[in-house]
Amino acid sequence: MQRTSSIVLRGLAVAALLALAPATQAQEWDSGGRGGFNERDSVTGYLCVTPGCDVLRLPNANCICTKDNPAEMKLSKLKLTCSTKRDGAWVACPVKPRYGN
Repeated sequence: MQRTSSIVLRGLAVAALLALAPATQAQEWDSGGRGGFNERDSVTGYLCVTPGCDVLRLPNANCICTKDNPAEMKLSKLKLTCSTKRDGAWVACPVKPRYGN
């Protein structure tokens, strides 16, 4: 139950972040090659959703993933929590990411 609550809270946080950032502003974010909106994460290779690359889009699935340990640079130690919206609620992603948990 606690893990489900954690996933829901993370999903809500991501949704709020995305709702507050207009599409035009997202295009103006300058990542300076440090990982940003619509760039690839240097650790996983997944597409970044946020400028800091702490939220990623899971390929071949309608899921977003948050990095539980965003400073981790070793793929084998990286932990991801992935979720998707189903019937208006955030739920665990039915597809496991190749990397992390």
